[in-house]
Parts: sequence; structure tokens; C-alpha cells
Amino acid sequence: MRCMATITKQYHYPQKYFLEGEALQHFAIKGRTFKRWKDEVNLIPGRYRVKGTNYYVIKPEEFHQWLIETKLEPATNLNKIHNGRHVSRDQKSLKGGKPTRDDVPDGLTKSFPSGAYKSNGLAT
Repeated sequence: MRCMATITKQYHYPQKYFLEGEALQHFAIKGRTFKRWKDEVNLIPGRYRVKGTNYYVIKPEEFHQWLIETKLEPATNLNKIHNGRHVSRDQKSLKGGKPTRDDVPDGLTKSFPSGAYKSNGLAT
């Protein structure tokens, strides 16, 4: 006999409905991202318009379930962010600009804006 168990997680929210801004803050979603989602998807589950007003509320249970099923993916080496560090910070810039102290070609003197190796007039 096989034992088939379904795992359901119970999440607890501080209130039954959130205003859109409160929900975005609670789920750590930026406003521009949410606006893009609204443009891409016809209907965001858990988002309801309040009659007679011009604002919407979010029912967190439905919204959270939709968020988990459609928008979340595990972090991997192929993702932009992995282990809390942005991949582009590890790569050197290919753009022009002033070289840093470590990138100065051999034969040229390194310049230090703080004046660390300038002569003070007392050295020989």
C-alpha cells in the first residue's frame, strides 16, 4: 500500500486584505515590477477592486500562491543573483574610463590622489 501525502504549508498574515502598497512591501516586491506584472498578466489572483473607489486590495493567500507558482524559482549559478552577490559585480567592466591603481600598465607611475608619495620638500 502506497502512502501518498500532500504537503500544505500554512502561512499567517497580519491582516485579511492588504492595500496594494502594503502587499508589495510585505512580499518585498518593487512597484515597477508589480506594474510590469499587471501589464503582462490580465488577472493577478488575489487582486480585487474596491467598489466605489479607485484602489485595489490584495488577498495575501491567493496572491502568495500565485507568486510561488509563477514567479519564484530557486537560485542557481545561472541566475543573475546567487549567494546574495550580484554576478556583474564579479566581472570587470569592459567600458572605458580612468584605470584604477591596480590596472596601471607597467612603466607608468601610479598616481595617488591623496598625495601619499609626493615630496614634502624635506626629502632628498
